[in-house]
Amino acid sequence: MAGIAGMVCLTDDILQKSVNICAMSEAIRSRGDSGAGHYISPHAVFLRRTGPFGQTGKGSFVSEVVKDGKTYILALDGTIFNRSEIISDLNLSGVDHNALSCSELLIFAYVKWKEDFLKKLNGSFSFALWIQEDKVLILARDHHGTKPLYYTITDRMLIFASDIRGITCHPFFETRLDVEGLSELICLSPRYTPGCGIIKGVHQVRPGHFLHFSSNGIKTKRYWIMEKQEHEDDLAKTLETVRELVIDSVKRQMKSEVPICGLLSGGIYSSLITAIVTDNSALLNNSIYNTWSVDFERSSRYLRLKGNVIESDTPWIRWVCRRTGTRHHYIFLSSSDIIESLLEAEEARGMPGMPDSDVALLLLCREIRKDFSIVLSGDCSDEIFGSTIKASDHFITGRKRLPWTSNLAEKISVFKNDVIDLIKPYEFIEKCYEEALADYPKFAVNEKYLRKENESQWFSLYWNLPCLLDRLDKMSMACGLETRVPFCDVRITDYFWNVPQELKRLNNMDRGLLREALRGFLPSDVLERKKTPFPRTLDLDYEAKLKSLLFETVFDPYSPIKYMLNLKTLESMMKQQPNTVKSFLSRTQLYGWIIQLDHFLKTNGITTF
Repeated sequence: MAGIAGMVCLTDDILQKSVNICAMSEAIRSRGDSGAGHYISPHAVFLRRTGPFGQTGKGSFVSEVVKDGKTYILALDGTIFNRSEIISDLNLSGVDHNALSCSELLIFAYVKWKEDFLKKLNGSFSFALWIQEDKVLILARDHHGTKPLYYTITDRMLIFASDIRGITCHPFFETRLDVEGLSELICLSPRYTPGCGIIKGVHQVRPGHFLHFSSNGIKTKRYWIMEKQEHEDDLAKTLETVRELVIDSVKRQMKSEVPICGLLSGGIYSSLITAIVTDNSALLNNSIYNTWSVDFERSSRYLRLKGNVIESDTPWIRWVCRRTGTRHHYIFLSSSDIIESLLEAEEARGMPGMPDSDVALLLLCREIRKDFSIVLSGDCSDEIFGSTIKASDHFITGRKRLPWTSNLAEKISVFKNDVIDLIKPYEFIEKCYEEALADYPKFAVNEKYLRKENESQWFSLYWNLPCLLDRLDKMSMACGLETRVPFCDVRITDYFWNVPQELKRLNNMDRGLLREALRGFLPSDVLERKKTPFPRTLDLDYEAKLKSLLFETVFDPYSPIKYMLNLKTLESMMKQQPNTVKSFLSRTQLYGWIIQLDHFLKTNGITTF
């Protein structure tokens, strides 16, 4: 685990400017509190904070390599999982491979293959590379976007950081929110447009892209996208390939110099990871594999609506633990736990999110971090394996909508008309849809299959996956915990993209291909368990406390959001009693989101637009 930050100025001497390097380092402290390193020169400053070493090779801070008369500086957040393959391809002589850090490995790879080396990597990473003599900066993120990387250009400098606060703390940067950013928050959050940093002037390096900054300007280029390959494997070969890819990815990511643990919900993804890890326990750095889960206490005021009861994970977790021999830890949260950490979760995420789910993940990670620094997770796997993908609304209604904006009407109903007129929500959503579709890799689709199925999966990979990975990274790194997601392996994504739908749904089952390929690792009942969502609370005490906190928030004289809300509509909504689980979760999500949005505006000093 690590955090990186820095700045590059091609024309002026950075050391003559009023830059606060300590503030930038402090802004990324949660991403690495075990140590810090830096590189300082007249035109480039690099910072890197690190946690306990979790990668093969020495744990360096900012790496410096002189090769062929040029000086290369690299700061890395993350890990390269196919390290041995890269070393073999490089054919390095006179270099101690065991002492080579991942950062140094990336430098040697760049020297040999330039930007094409990115296509050879399998890992979870973001990095900054400075070629001193050429005055060239390269920023890059891994294929799926498991590690964040923000940047902005101000006062002739490019500033970058793993955490957006590494940018907003800069004395030359003015934190502002324009109409585009406000539209992102109201219409899309907890998701956001790929590459958007919400704050005006702040961007993200997009997954599968790199940025090139030099005297010729700034250019962004995609280095990876799913490629067209007609699926020629028969069923037996497809099952064999899926099995090999999944097992190999888990084995790669379970290797660590420190003990690792795992999340376990009793669902197919976390259960498979647990089974594969325990089946390959010789690779572990610890004798017993520990697993963790989180849920909410069920008080006497727990909402019970006939036909809509959320299934408990506990019986399934116990079943998997008995099968695999893990030591499991249960974390149960009360409604007070959620309320008390609501604002902290927003600060960790850097924007309003999914209040109770974010808090649950944050507090779970905090407990895990007391004993471990790396955890394996099955999160974000639906997007890879094409599970339960909803067709875009426009196929049904004719409207161009993203698949997850169905509750937009309820959300914007609590805002004043002048705010709605300003952001034009439906026009904004349509614009986002068109932009996403413009990037749609039509060349990568087997034409004989329904376009809408592939298109929906594209939205899921292009939009949903990076946002979910961002949430997972930020909640865990706020606690100093590194998460690894074995199923987010680019080899698996590339292969599954072209697998026909009838094979993905083998035996007419959602995720049927994955279930059949890994049969034998788990009992059939676990493999065939229906999907259940990440825990959400149905506690009426939580709803009551949330409404009370919302009331305090909107009537705070210093609240920036109170002037944006239609308080009459909001008050009327708060008086209504939900009659379904869906309506209860939707309303509590909205109330918590408003509270977090107010906190976001306050902490960033935003009062006008």
